[in-house]
Amino acid sequence: MRLCIVSQEYTPETGGGGIGTQSYLKAQGLSARGHHVEVVSASWKNPRSEYDGKALVHRIKPSDFGLDAMDQSIEWMSYSLSIAQKLAEMQAEKNFDVIQFPEYVGEGFFHQTNNFKWRKARYSVQLHGPLGMFAEHMGWPDKRSTTYTSGCFMEKSVIHHSDGVLASSHNTAGFCAGYYDYPVEKINVIHSGIDIEKFSPRAREADEAFPKVLFVGNLVGSKGFNLLVDTVIRMSKRYPKIKLRTIGRGEDAIVSAAQNRAADAGASANVEFLRYVPHADLPKHFAWCDLFAGPSVYEPGPGNVYLEAMACGRPVIACNTAGAPEVVLDEKTSILIPPQDSAALERAIERLAEDAGLRDRFGAAGREWVVQNFSFEKYIDKVESFYERLLKQPLP
Repeated sequence: MRLCIVSQEYTPETGGGGIGTQSYLKAQGLSARGHHVEVVSASWKNPRSEYDGKALVHRIKPSDFGLDAMDQSIEWMSYSLSIAQKLAEMQAEKNFDVIQFPEYVGEGFFHQTNNFKWRKARYSVQLHGPLGMFAEHMGWPDKRSTTYTSGCFMEKSVIHHSDGVLASSHNTAGFCAGYYDYPVEKINVIHSGIDIEKFSPRAREADEAFPKVLFVGNLVGSKGFNLLVDTVIRMSKRYPKIKLRTIGRGEDAIVSAAQNRAADAGASANVEFLRYVPHADLPKHFAWCDLFAGPSVYEPGPGNVYLEAMACGRPVIACNTAGAPEVVLDEKTSILIPPQDSAALERAIERLAEDAGLRDRFGAAGREWVVQNFSFEKYIDKVESFYERLLKQPLP
């Protein structure tokens, strides 16, 4: 097959999140199997085309088309137009069997709506976690804003101007079906895949800190960052050697406020802020910790980081909402808690800290669960099969 993957996020330059990770896995896995794969992604440094393994990656510098964008929706539209311009330059309809787009803020809006009636390639849309979901569950963007109305219109359009839709979780599939009036039975759910060789159990690093808690994700309240920091600060009174290591991107003001709260409580030594760490370096941080805590208020998909933690043999604490319970097994591999419940989070950390046998059982079960169900090879098997079925469908 000849495949084109469109994704503004693509590791390492522009992606460490779910969209970037899944796009990377598809590109690498499918090109390794002999399929021709090209990626169209962004660059804010220098536009170029270069091979990443066997996949050809085109980094484009988005044009603002001479506009001073005052609203974020205009930025999204101009980026989508830049994508359409690049695909036209590549003669994508002639040169590819399948073109895949993400649903988030409608990257493929202009190409898909402009070419749909005359398309030669099949269009696939990958649902990761749409703008509408952020508005509903996290309060951004304001539903009265042009950002919201334009962004959601673009998302709905790309979903309906597709030949096949993928979702990373049943939660995301159900939400998009209801929010954007699309038949849920036509959405194919394929949970994320993990490189189980790269993310594998290693011996814990020996030091005086205990328990060692790891957080990986955006350093924002919706990911449970503040909740976790404040819980560990409080626990430091009873566990003076507790250590929380936080990894992720975040606004300086949010991180500074968290550092100040730790300092005011005399717990600066108990919380570590590493900020962004390359995805390739994460396994050594999983090796460092005794347990992983990601108390996200609302995780649209399964949460790749939970799978990575379990693949590394670490017990997980997550919230019993949205897509997380689809892959995080309560009382088998992990502990699920109510969202925004600091007391429940503290009890979960304490329980794992006090019971080494439980940590080991959850860790071993989590590793086996991921190996059996979410390995990279099995993920690529499912994606490859989906594209093959898509190509068997006649175009109208």
